[in-house]
Amino acid sequence: MRKGKRLEVIASILVLGAFALVAVLLNVGRVDKTYWSDLVEIYGPGTARRAPTPLYAKNIWQGKAYIKEVDFGPYDSLTAREFVEQMYEKMFPVQFREGVPVKGNVHVVARHKDGTVFLDTWVHNLRVNAGINWQYNQMAGSTAAVCDYIALSNAAVTPAATDTTLSSEITSNGLARALGTATHSSNATSYTLVNTFTATATQAAQAAGMFNNSSAGTLCFENTFTQASLVANDTLTVTWTITF
Repeated sequence: MRKGKRLEVIASILVLGAFALVAVLLNVGRVDKTYWSDLVEIYGPGTARRAPTPLYAKNIWQGKAYIKEVDFGPYDSLTAREFVEQMYEKMFPVQFREGVPVKGNVHVVARHKDGTVFLDTWVHNLRVNAGINWQYNQMAGSTAAVCDYIALSNAAVTPAATDTTLSSEITSNGLARALGTATHSSNATSYTLVNTFTATATQAAQAAGMFNNSSAGTLCFENTFTQASLVANDTLTVTWTITF
């Protein structure tokens, strides 16, 4: 290996090492394990270029792995500083950072039929006004049906507090409204509601809502996410985390 090339590789390792140390120190209370695969090479005046194989940021948190590939953009367009910042954002998104409450998050994962993940994203959900009133009735008013149905839509909606329906709700292709599975640990201040949809034909989705009935009913929560384009036998898992 040429001397200059060796120095570039050493510089790359040092940059990654420094990044890892700072990131772990900032997040030690929240993260189980973090690491990346392969190397990024530093060229010229602080420019980062993709190594021969892709570079990924990987975080293992609460027993689950979250993997994000670094976006280098056009050739030689990512500065070393931008690389470090991007690695931090991908390895420690908001919901994984120390001291940040996991409140009202929705985790959406899309997989091809062979199990390959092609979408893995976390988004915030909105408790709409109808959901506020529903929650009051559950706690102190007249008891209402529990909110445990998940619905999907492929409309580019902008969730609003005044929403009472999920615009253009999907009713076919395996992505129709479905009863979710709720999980709660004794004394915990949050619970999850999850359902895995299996596409029976080509269908995209980019929004979700939580209802208290298999049809119509009260819309309690709503969110949007990166559009997932599914084909037959692809799956879309939606996991809501609701904090009391």
